[in-house]
Amino acid sequence: MADKRKVVSEEKSQETDRQFLERVNVKFLMQDVMGKIIANRPDDPMVFLADYFEAYDEQSGLIQKALQTIQMTHHSRPVFESNVSRAYNILNKHKVYKRVKGVNGVIYNELLQALCREIESSIVSKLMNKIECCDYEAVPYDVFRSGVFTCCVLQDYCKLTENLFQSLDLDKTGKADKILCDTVLQQLNTVLKNTKPDSNRIFQASHKLGPDILYHSLERAMTNNKGQTMITLEQFISDVCDSFLLKVKPLR
Repeated sequence: MADKRKVVSEEKSQETDRQFLERVNVKFLMQDVMGKIIANRPDDPMVFLADYFEAYDEQSGLIQKALQTIQMTHHSRPVFESNVSRAYNILNKHKVYKRVKGVNGVIYNELLQALCREIESSIVSKLMNKIECCDYEAVPYDVFRSGVFTCCVLQDYCKLTENLFQSLDLDKTGKADKILCDTVLQQLNTVLKNTKPDSNRIFQASHKLGPDILYHSLERAMTNNKGQTMITLEQFISDVCDSFLLKVKPLR
């Protein structure tokens, strides 16, 4: 345990100032509050700042509680629906404007970001462009549920993609043959082609990537493979997730 703490401490000490600010989310928090001050031009900016951070502290606590509630069970289990409903009610306790309560775009987007914490930031950005709400919007339950479910499914999708890459990384070097990866991606796109833009159906469709069809496709790819261009795990996950995101229905 002591060795593990030492390694974590050494990793943090090697962080740049920018990496530290991004890890603790301070950079984006300060950008947000400065933008709100400029937009609202309050008579007393210091009081505005104090109110903002007080509300943010309350908001962060509720988001964490909602996050824990959602992650109590896998999204494939029936009770998941009840947990999402409970999380929505938890966030409803947050004061949106003055004394009005409700789930607004700010805390909805924050929750989605928290659900996607383990996913590559570039993939999350593409997803958020499709399902995020404006800060001032009141988020209805059906939109809330759809966004939460999509994030949970994408999380599983990334893990499955990582496992698939490990089987393509024949020499265990952290890189796989691009032709093999492209062949898998092509087969996946074929399976997803006629799938409706629904997160659950997209996930189910990916399981239909039959081993027999995939085996013959890979065998042909290896036979015709005359080059040795390699790609990394990050590149492969990004390419596969792009196929997933193409099927996600935009909120607007």
